[in-house]
Amino acid sequence: MKFFKFCSRWILCFMLILFSCRGPMDSPVAETGHFREVLGEGIFSFNDLKSSLLSVYPTMDITSLDNIIRLVDILDTTLKVQSTAISYTTKDPNGSEILASGLIMRPADRKSKGVLHFFPSAKIDKGKAGSEILLTFEGLLSFFGYTVIVSDLVGYGVSSYAEYPFLFSENTGLVAYDMHLAAAEYFRSEGISFSNKVTIGGYSMGGMGVVSLHRHIEQYDTAGLIVESSYPGGGVYDLGMALDILTKTRYCTFPFIPYMYVAMEYWYGLDLNYSQVFIDPLLSNMDDWLSRKYLAHEMREFIGPDLTTYMHPDLFTDQKNESLSKVDSCLRLHSVLDGWVPRAPMTIIHTEDDTMAPFQTAERMYETFKGKGGNVTLIRGKGDHFNYGFEYYITMLLYLLLK
Repeated sequence: MKFFKFCSRWILCFMLILFSCRGPMDSPVAETGHFREVLGEGIFSFNDLKSSLLSVYPTMDITSLDNIIRLVDILDTTLKVQSTAISYTTKDPNGSEILASGLIMRPADRKSKGVLHFFPSAKIDKGKAGSEILLTFEGLLSFFGYTVIVSDLVGYGVSSYAEYPFLFSENTGLVAYDMHLAAAEYFRSEGISFSNKVTIGGYSMGGMGVVSLHRHIEQYDTAGLIVESSYPGGGVYDLGMALDILTKTRYCTFPFIPYMYVAMEYWYGLDLNYSQVFIDPLLSNMDDWLSRKYLAHEMREFIGPDLTTYMHPDLFTDQKNESLSKVDSCLRLHSVLDGWVPRAPMTIIHTEDDTMAPFQTAERMYETFKGKGGNVTLIRGKGDHFNYGFEYYITMLLYLLLK
């Protein structure tokens, strides 16, 4: 596949740069009170990461990753990472204390070059969070010398009993921030240095998380964290605007919209009448289909890309019914466009052909931040949401390593 050949060439260049550019760690983060315990540990190879990808995304064709593995072997046949799953305390969207979990992946037997915080992309099923399998694709750069922190976020891992706060920006920023502080506490307990500088990345659902953590650190940090740069990719940055666009096209390639309504009811206590939200066959099967036990490709067998086959017809009208109106009023609260502009460099990466996370929301965020003097750049891509996700990681690597 041409794209993966392109990826392999770039990764070789990036790895050569990575292994020639080793920088010192900075002063540790001093705040305490979040880290609770180690949930599991392990040492893993790049081949282990490939196997992990197949377990999480069983329908994905990743055979071309063999080229990347061969490149890794050419440069260093001993590349291993240590993965440590931890639990920590944070707060849910209602302000109640909750125990959450996450994963720290770092180079084994080598000094770390720096700290990255990566957000996971959306998962339909509740199983196989990073802390549970001790590996996640978002930790890829740990194999190239970096410490990578990946929060499960509320609703996954040890907090899987709760509903995922779908695009609750304020809470996502707080939960990720507390995970970062917990990771710093864990490192101190092990006598390992931990940089106060962080680069933030994440694609798809993780794109919104990137902006949320960047904003939280620049607005509320008390621990001395410094954002070096952030790279939101393929995210939904204004939920109301995104739904307006998708309801006009009546098309969405990923079956996330029903979960959005469930999350809004769960956290806002909306008492929805779901006969005003969904239609059959989803309406009659929602307890099973939306139980979070199915993988994304399995959900696509139940819910196709045509919104009119499962959403109530009132969604596509100006006069929405009572239940749709309740959710719509909440959606307008879920935006990262207002009240702040980034001081540290932010590079927004998004494909113009996205039929899941509309490009217009990324463009609006860029224009809003740029108009207020924010330090932002917009990279426009081509291709569908999923294939561009791989290109996002390559593009982010380029900007990270050559900045």
